Amino acid sequence: MPRLTYPFIRFKYVGKTELRGHTRLPVQFTNPATGLSALVWGLVDTGADASLLPADLAVALGHNLKGHGVRSSVTCGIEQSSVAVYKHTFRLDLLSPDTKRVVWSSTHTEVDCAPTNPPVLLGVEDFLRHFVLTVDYKAERILLSW
Repeated sequence: MPRLTYPFIRFKYVGKTELRGHTRLPVQFTNPATGLSALVWGLVDTGADASLLPADLAVALGHNLKGHGVRSSVTCGIEQSSVAVYKHTFRLDLLSPDTKRVVWSSTHTEVDCAPTNPPVLLGVEDFLRHFVLTVDYKAERILLSW
């Protein structure tokens, strides 16, 4: 069974580094229709049923957010607020901790894309359910096996 350890990630913003590390994983989202892809640092969200992408990223990868035939729904966001989402197909590739190689790939899966441009969230049904996830806050690391 493959097993990898990912350190918590601290990003630098305008000369300041985040004080606390976050449970983010390097994931490449690929639009199978265009072949366009992007590496993102998705926040592990065990409370999210589905992964969530900002609309800007979906459009940059060649999807027409509200195009003809695109399925949409309303999901529950933070503080029970309603968020409209549009479902688009992607392949998700989990990258190694150094981001140099693909270590796991999904089949083509529908991902919720929100025009409110939220952070990238990695949800349970389309991503996390494939892994045994251990979050070690004391050591600031994520252990994944599959």
